Amino acid sequence: MDMSPGLTIRIVTGMDVAREIIFVKASIVYEVKGQTAILAQTDPPLLASTLHKDIIVTYLVKRDEVMARHGFPARIVEFIDYTLSSGKAVEAVVIEKTGEEQPYDVRMFYRVVPTGRSDLSMTIHGTPIQVLDISLGGARVSHDKSLDLQSNAVVNASIEMNGRAYSFGARVLRTWDGESEDFKLRFASMQFTNMDETLQYALSQKIHGIERESLPEESLS
Repeated sequence: MDMSPGLTIRIVTGMDVAREIIFVKASIVYEVKGQTAILAQTDPPLLASTLHKDIIVTYLVKRDEVMARHGFPARIVEFIDYTLSSGKAVEAVVIEKTGEEQPYDVRMFYRVVPTGRSDLSMTIHGTPIQVLDISLGGARVSHDKSLDLQSNAVVNASIEMNGRAYSFGARVLRTWDGESEDFKLRFASMQFTNMDETLQYALSQKIHGIERESLPEESLS
C-alpha cells in the first residue's frame, strides 16, 4: 500500500451522479500493515452506518517530478479506539484495500460555466447544443426541442476546443423543460463516458482556462 503514517488523505464516501457531487472527508494515516490501514476518524465523523461500505482513499504522490492525486478502492472494516504515540486515546477507522491504485481526480465533478471567450462548443448526434456548465465528468446543456433526448440514453457527442473536435459517448441522466412556454428549449444533464486520455487532458486544460476567465483581472498575475 503506497501510504505511510502521517500522510494526509481524502476519503470519497459517495457520489451523486445526477447532481455531479462527490462527498469527501479528510483524514490522516495512523498505521499501515499489508492491505490494511488505520486512519484517523474524520470530522464530521464517519457514521456506524458506513461499516463495511466501499470508499475510495485518495492522496498526493510524486510521479515524474509532478504531484498527482492517486487513489484506491477500500472497505471500512471496523471502528476502534486507538492509542497515539503520545499516549492519547482517539477514535480511528480500520480500512482494507480492495483494488489497485490509479490516478484519481476529486475535481472530476468541479463545474465551470463557459462564456463566449471560452472557445468551447458541443454537439450531440451532430446537432449543436448550448453548454450551460461542464466538468470532467459531464455537462448540463440546453437544446432545441427538435433534438429528442431521453433519460438513460447513450448518445454520440463531440466537443470542439481550440479548433479541434473530440468525439466520445455520453449518457443522458435526466431531462426537463424550460419554465417558459415562450422558449422552445429543453435541458439535460449527462455523464461523459469512454473519453480517451487525450480528450481528458484537453478538457482538463480547458476547464482550468475557463476557471481563470472567471477570476478578477488583478488576480491573474
